[in-house]
Amino acid sequence: MFGTFPYEPEPDGAVFGPHHFYLGVLLILLVCWLNTDPESENSPWVVVGVILLSVFSFSLTWPYYPAVGALGVLVTLGIATASAVIRPFWWRSGVVAQSSLLVGLYVAWDDALSHALGWRTPLDAVWAEFLYPYASNPYVPSTPRLPTLPESLSGVRVPTEVRLPTDADLLADLEALFAEHVADALAVVAL
Repeated sequence: MFGTFPYEPEPDGAVFGPHHFYLGVLLILLVCWLNTDPESENSPWVVVGVILLSVFSFSLTWPYYPAVGALGVLVTLGIATASAVIRPFWWRSGVVAQSSLLVGLYVAWDDALSHALGWRTPLDAVWAEFLYPYASNPYVPSTPRLPTLPESLSGVRVPTEVRLPTDADLLADLEALFAEHVADALAVVAL
Protein backbone atom coordinates (compact mmCIF):
# COMPACT_ATOMS: atom_id res chain seq x y z
CA MET A 1 0.00 0.00 0.00
CA PHE A 2 2.79 2.40 0.86
CA GLY A 3 5.82 2.77 -1.38
CA THR A 4 8.13 5.68 -1.77
CA PHE A 5 7.04 9.11 -0.65
CA PRO A 6 5.97 10.90 -2.67
CA TYR A 7 4.66 8.36 -5.14
CA GLU A 8 5.29 10.74 -8.06
CA PRO A 9 8.35 13.03 -8.03
CA GLU A 10 6.28 15.53 -10.03
CA PRO A 11 2.49 15.21 -10.32
CA ASP A 12 1.79 13.65 -13.74
CA GLY A 13 5.16 14.98 -14.89
CA ALA A 14 3.74 18.50 -15.23
CA VAL A 15 2.50 20.47 -12.23
CA PHE A 16 0.91 23.12 -14.42
CA GLY A 17 -1.02 20.53 -16.41
CA PRO A 18 -4.74 20.04 -15.92
CA HIS A 19 -5.01 18.75 -12.35
CA HIS A 20 -8.30 18.62 -10.52
CA PHE A 21 -6.39 19.87 -7.48
CA TYR A 22 -6.61 23.32 -9.07
CA LEU A 23 -10.37 22.98 -9.61
CA GLY A 24 -10.85 22.18 -5.93
CA VAL A 25 -8.68 25.14 -4.94
CA LEU A 26 -10.65 27.48 -7.21
CA LEU A 27 -13.93 26.31 -5.68
CA ILE A 28 -12.55 26.81 -2.16
CA LEU A 29 -11.32 30.31 -2.97
CA LEU A 30 -14.65 31.20 -4.60
CA VAL A 31 -16.58 30.06 -1.52
CA CYS A 32 -14.22 32.03 0.74
CA TRP A 33 -14.57 35.13 -1.42
CA LEU A 34 -18.37 34.92 -1.44
CA ASN A 35 -18.46 34.48 2.34
CA THR A 36 -16.14 37.36 3.16
CA ASP A 37 -17.91 40.09 5.09
CA PRO A 38 -16.02 43.40 4.93
CA GLU A 39 -18.15 44.79 7.77
CA SER A 40 -17.14 42.18 10.34
CA GLU A 41 -13.86 40.85 11.59
CA ASN A 42 -14.89 37.27 10.82
CA SER A 43 -13.54 36.20 7.46
CA PRO A 44 -12.19 32.92 6.13
CA TRP A 45 -8.59 34.18 5.96
CA VAL A 46 -7.15 31.06 7.59
CA VAL A 47 -8.58 28.83 4.84
CA VAL A 48 -7.51 31.26 2.10
CA GLY A 49 -3.95 31.55 3.39
CA VAL A 50 -3.50 27.83 3.93
CA ILE A 51 -4.97 26.98 0.50
CA LEU A 52 -2.62 29.45 -1.18
CA LEU A 53 0.27 27.77 0.66
CA SER A 54 -0.93 24.41 -0.64
CA VAL A 55 -0.87 25.78 -4.21
CA PHE A 56 2.67 27.00 -3.59
CA SER A 57 3.67 23.57 -2.29
CA PHE A 58 1.98 21.75 -5.18
CA SER A 59 3.16 23.86 -8.08
CA LEU A 60 6.43 25.48 -7.04
CA THR A 61 7.93 23.22 -4.37
CA TRP A 62 6.97 19.66 -5.38
CA PRO A 63 8.90 19.58 -8.71
CA TYR A 64 12.17 20.66 -7.03
CA TYR A 65 11.82 19.10 -3.56
CA PRO A 66 9.28 16.28 -3.97
CA ALA A 67 9.07 15.14 -0.34
CA VAL A 68 8.79 18.68 1.02
CA GLY A 69 6.23 19.71 -1.61
CA ALA A 70 4.04 16.63 -1.18
CA LEU A 71 4.16 16.86 2.61
CA GLY A 72 3.40 20.59 2.38
CA VAL A 73 0.31 19.93 0.26
CA LEU A 74 -0.99 17.25 2.62
CA VAL A 75 -0.34 19.30 5.77
CA THR A 76 -1.88 22.49 4.38
CA LEU A 77 -4.95 20.65 3.11
CA GLY A 78 -5.27 19.05 6.55
CA ILE A 79 -5.13 22.45 8.25
CA ALA A 80 -7.69 23.87 5.80
CA THR A 81 -10.01 20.90 6.39
CA ALA A 82 -9.67 21.16 10.17
CA SER A 83 -10.30 24.90 10.01
CA ALA A 84 -13.38 24.38 7.85
CA VAL A 85 -14.79 21.78 10.23
CA ILE A 86 -13.83 23.28 13.60
CA ARG A 87 -14.01 27.03 13.09
CA PRO A 88 -17.36 28.59 14.12
CA PHE A 89 -17.24 30.96 11.13
CA TRP A 90 -18.21 28.10 8.81
CA TRP A 91 -20.97 26.91 11.17
CA ARG A 92 -22.84 30.16 10.53
CA SER A 93 -22.16 30.37 6.79
CA GLY A 94 -25.03 28.21 5.60
CA VAL A 95 -25.41 24.74 4.14
CA VAL A 96 -24.60 25.72 0.54
CA ALA A 97 -21.34 27.42 1.50
CA GLN A 98 -20.34 24.57 3.81
CA SER A 99 -21.16 21.94 1.19
CA SER A 100 -19.32 23.82 -1.55
CA LEU A 101 -16.29 24.24 0.68
CA LEU A 102 -16.25 20.54 1.52
CA VAL A 103 -16.66 19.55 -2.15
CA GLY A 104 -13.71 21.78 -3.05
CA LEU A 105 -11.63 20.24 -0.26
CA TYR A 106 -12.63 16.74 -1.38
CA VAL A 107 -11.56 17.43 -4.98
CA ALA A 108 -8.22 18.89 -3.87
CA TRP A 109 -7.62 15.99 -1.45
CA ASP A 110 -8.45 13.47 -4.18
CA ASP A 111 -5.71 14.71 -6.50
CA ALA A 112 -3.17 15.33 -3.72
CA LEU A 113 -3.56 11.82 -2.28
CA SER A 114 -3.32 10.16 -5.67
CA HIS A 115 -0.07 11.95 -6.52
CA ALA A 116 1.53 11.86 -3.06
CA LEU A 117 0.64 8.34 -1.95
CA GLY A 118 -0.21 6.61 -5.23
CA TRP A 119 -3.72 5.69 -4.12
CA ARG A 120 -6.38 5.15 -6.77
CA THR A 121 -8.86 7.81 -5.74
CA PRO A 122 -12.49 8.05 -6.95
CA LEU A 123 -12.10 11.05 -9.25
CA ASP A 124 -8.93 9.64 -10.80
CA ALA A 125 -10.75 6.35 -11.36
CA VAL A 126 -13.61 8.13 -13.16
CA TRP A 127 -11.11 9.99 -15.32
CA ALA A 128 -9.08 6.87 -16.17
CA GLU A 129 -12.08 4.62 -16.75
CA PHE A 130 -14.56 6.82 -18.58
CA LEU A 131 -13.25 10.22 -19.65
CA TYR A 132 -9.62 9.71 -20.67
CA PRO A 133 -10.25 6.94 -23.25
CA TYR A 134 -12.82 9.11 -24.97
CA ALA A 135 -10.79 12.31 -24.78
CA SER A 136 -7.65 10.63 -26.09
CA ASN A 137 -9.27 8.69 -28.96
CA PRO A 138 -12.78 9.93 -29.74
CA TYR A 139 -15.14 8.12 -32.07
CA VAL A 140 -15.95 10.29 -35.07
CA PRO A 141 -18.33 8.84 -37.68
CA SER A 142 -16.98 8.91 -41.23
CA THR A 143 -20.12 10.33 -42.86
CA PRO A 144 -22.95 12.33 -41.36
CA ARG A 145 -26.40 10.78 -41.49
CA LEU A 146 -29.62 12.63 -42.06
CA PRO A 147 -32.23 12.16 -39.38
CA THR A 148 -35.23 10.03 -40.27
CA LEU A 149 -38.83 10.74 -39.34
CA PRO A 150 -40.40 8.52 -36.69
CA GLU A 151 -43.10 6.14 -37.88
CA SER A 152 -45.78 8.20 -36.15
CA LEU A 153 -44.98 11.04 -38.58
CA SER A 154 -44.65 8.84 -41.67
CA GLY A 155 -47.73 10.46 -43.27
CA VAL A 156 -46.20 13.95 -43.08
CA ARG A 157 -45.02 15.18 -46.45
CA VAL A 158 -42.24 17.70 -46.93
CA PRO A 159 -43.16 20.44 -49.41
CA THR A 160 -41.52 19.97 -52.79
CA GLU A 161 -39.89 23.41 -52.63
CA VAL A 162 -37.72 22.30 -49.70
CA ARG A 163 -34.51 20.71 -50.90
CA LEU A 164 -31.56 19.73 -48.82
CA PRO A 165 -28.18 20.81 -50.20
CA THR A 166 -26.20 17.85 -51.46
CA ASP A 167 -22.77 19.41 -51.68
CA ALA A 168 -22.76 21.18 -48.30
CA ASP A 169 -21.65 19.65 -45.04
CA LEU A 170 -24.66 19.24 -42.79
CA LEU A 171 -24.58 19.13 -39.04
CA ALA A 172 -27.62 16.89 -39.05
CA ASP A 173 -26.07 14.02 -37.18
CA LEU A 174 -26.01 14.78 -33.47
CA GLU A 175 -23.78 11.80 -32.78
CA ALA A 176 -21.08 13.18 -35.07
CA LEU A 177 -21.48 16.66 -33.62
CA PHE A 178 -21.21 15.27 -30.10
CA ALA A 179 -18.20 13.10 -30.96
CA GLU A 180 -16.34 15.93 -32.64
CA HIS A 181 -16.75 18.52 -29.90
CA VAL A 182 -16.90 16.65 -26.59
CA ALA A 183 -13.32 15.45 -26.94
CA ASP A 184 -12.19 19.06 -27.28
CA ALA A 185 -14.27 20.03 -24.26
CA LEU A 186 -12.90 17.16 -22.18
CA ALA A 187 -9.35 18.06 -23.13
CA VAL A 188 -9.60 21.30 -21.16
CA VAL A 189 -11.27 19.75 -18.10
CA ALA A 190 -8.68 19.54 -15.36
CA LEU A 191 -8.89 16.08 -13.90
